[in-house]
Amino acid sequence: MVNSLEETKYVKLPMAKIIFDKVLAVLLLVLFSPLSLLICLAIKLEGFLVLENRGPIIHQEQRVSQGRVFSLYKFRILKLSAVEEIQRGKRPKDVENRRENLTNVGRMLKKIGLDEIPQYWNILKGDMSFVGPRPKPVAEYQKEIAKGIYRRKVIRAGLSGPAQVMKGTNRTHEDELKADLEYIHQCRTLSAWKILLIDLGVLAKTIKVLFKRVGE
Repeated sequence: MVNSLEETKYVKLPMAKIIFDKVLAVLLLVLFSPLSLLICLAIKLEGFLVLENRGPIIHQEQRVSQGRVFSLYKFRILKLSAVEEIQRGKRPKDVENRRENLTNVGRMLKKIGLDEIPQYWNILKGDMSFVGPRPKPVAEYQKEIAKGIYRRKVIRAGLSGPAQVMKGTNRTHEDELKADLEYIHQCRTLSAWKILLIDLGVLAKTIKVLFKRVGE
């Protein structure tokens, strides 16, 4: 188990993990391309039929990965009025968790995590990994740093991670932090192949969470 005092040096990801991320991202982009096209059409069709649900297909937010700000991609699940709330500084998760802020298509996408598909491009670009702490908005990241919590500064952010597979369970913020810190410790100390096995385990658990349709 890692010490509660986090190390502040960057984690250098093994090449095997980086290659795995990029190859899997390409495969999934190809595999999900027909579904992605249907989602794009559904978003546009709903916008045509429901005025308040009109807007771009892709929603972008400024997030932080290993201390660097990048544009995170998602299929837009929010009404434009809700997007404006985020732009004014509201916490994205709080906005998304209010059902009235979601479009009809957005509710379905959020329930099973399909709104995250465009983040395969973030992984392919090297902004993110498949496994790591979820990237936070800049303001939330800065608050963590001010508290001496460096997990999102030292390692590349993930599409999923040890904290994300806890969805649907009784857990605290401390439990999630502990899980992320343990993963960071493993990335510092274990071999590349052991890290890949851990990543595969996290991804398998992520699929189980998605099938439970937690939608947190």
